[in-house]
Amino acid sequence: MLSFGQRLKLLRKEADLSQNDLAEQLFVSVQSVSKWECDNAMPDIGQIVPLAAILGVTTDCLLGVGTDEKADREKLEGEIKEINKGIERVYSRNDNAYYESYRLYKEHIKKYPLDYEIKLQCADSIIRLIYYGHGLEEDKDTLYYEAINLLKSVINNDRDTTRIINARQTLVILYLYKNDFFNAENVAKDLPEIGSVKSFMELEIYSKKNDIDKCFEITEQICIEAVHHYLKALALKAKRLSMVRKKDAISVWHTLLESAKQSYVDYEDTKINTKWLYSGYNNLVNDYIELCEYDKAIETIEELTDILILNHNDLIEKGDAVSAEMIKGNFMFYLNSCYNRCFPTDDNIITNDPRYKECCQKLAAAIAELNS
Repeated sequence: MLSFGQRLKLLRKEADLSQNDLAEQLFVSVQSVSKWECDNAMPDIGQIVPLAAILGVTTDCLLGVGTDEKADREKLEGEIKEINKGIERVYSRNDNAYYESYRLYKEHIKKYPLDYEIKLQCADSIIRLIYYGHGLEEDKDTLYYEAINLLKSVINNDRDTTRIINARQTLVILYLYKNDFFNAENVAKDLPEIGSVKSFMELEIYSKKNDIDKCFEITEQICIEAVHHYLKALALKAKRLSMVRKKDAISVWHTLLESAKQSYVDYEDTKINTKWLYSGYNNLVNDYIELCEYDKAIETIEELTDILILNHNDLIEKGDAVSAEMIKGNFMFYLNSCYNRCFPTDDNIITNDPRYKECCQKLAAAIAELNS
């Protein structure tokens, strides 16, 4: 529940007024406004009505009384749900439904100007009207700027990070309606990189520009990031399973390895190998060892050894000497990581196995050959 001071401050910002602006219009000092917003004092009773008028709200809204926001929100959501039952698809052409939703949202916002979730939904309903409405050509410019103001209100005044991000994305789409690439690109710049949020909006912009090469470049980036998220999810799943059901974990590690190999072929992203493939082999070996399945552990080490050399040579052929040198420099590190967690000393079943020693020799020979 907002205090009077918190509510006043938010409503002042909504009205795009400084403390000085508000003080001048009320014929009071800036210090008085500051005290109100800090809840160190309250306006005189005679200042409530003009204060509400300046902020463009009712006195009930200003004071936070005489309303039941939760009940009104539930009622609104119920009405919107009924309207949406008549819309078969998300973007079906149903002007009446979109307009009625917009009208209901607008009425709610008038009563609750600090409900930023409804402001975001209202802007979305306006965009649907603009893009898919018929017979509204004369009103579309007005609706366009109304939606911009709603979204800017969320971006500038809301405290919910997720809603702000959603509002920025929606604002990009809105600017693209009028091919306003300058503003669309400026808004997209402030979107987060994580989760490809920014990349998806850049893709929308370059698609509207019909820049096919740039679209392809961004799509590749999005796909690579999606691959990393998928492989990370598999790794986390396998690690959790390893604590309680190692056989199930082993199955997931195998899925990770196959997915990483194919993804490297598709996207030639070295990080897929160094971050997911090799660590997947390491963890798989450790789980085999803890299950005392030493033959399978050694077979996995042999497979990793061959893949390390193969990947190194592949990078040399592609001219990526830096990545190749990194892999070569870590040949033995990747191999030794396979048993260090289970056997912290060199005197163990794995290191004493002739096949393991053969793997070490194979890597050492490859290093010697590469250095010659």
